[in-house]
Amino acid sequence: MRIKTAIAATMFVGATLFTTGGVAHASLSECNTNNMCMWGNNDFHWLIGERAHGSTTWTNLGGDRNDEMDSWANRSATHTGCMAEHSNGSGDKQDMHRNDTDNNVAPWNSDEITSWRTRNGC
Repeated sequence: MRIKTAIAATMFVGATLFTTGGVAHASLSECNTNNMCMWGNNDFHWLIGERAHGSTTWTNLGGDRNDEMDSWANRSATHTGCMAEHSNGSGDKQDMHRNDTDNNVAPWNSDEITSWRTRNGC
C-alpha cells in the first residue's frame, strides 16, 4: 500500500510541474508605470520589450524577440507609441494609444513587429 501511495504522490507532483512549467506566467503587471511593453504571446505572456515613454528614437528588436509581438500595453498617460513592421520604423505601423492595451492583436498584425518608439505615435 505504501508503494502505491508513493507512486501516486510522485505522479501528482510530476503532473503539477508539467502543467505549470515550474515558472510563473508573465502578466500585464510586468509593465511599469509610464512604460510601453510588448509580449510575444497573447494575454501578456513572454515580455519581449519594455521602454520608458517619451522617446522618438526607433529601437529594433533582435534575436528571438523580432517578429513575435502578440500583445502590448501603453502605461503612459502622456505619449502614444508606435510599432513598425520593419527596422527603423519602416513598413506597416500600429499605434500604442495612451493608457491602452491589446491582449490579442488582430491576426494580420500578429508576429510582425521589428521596431518601435514611445513618442509621436505613427
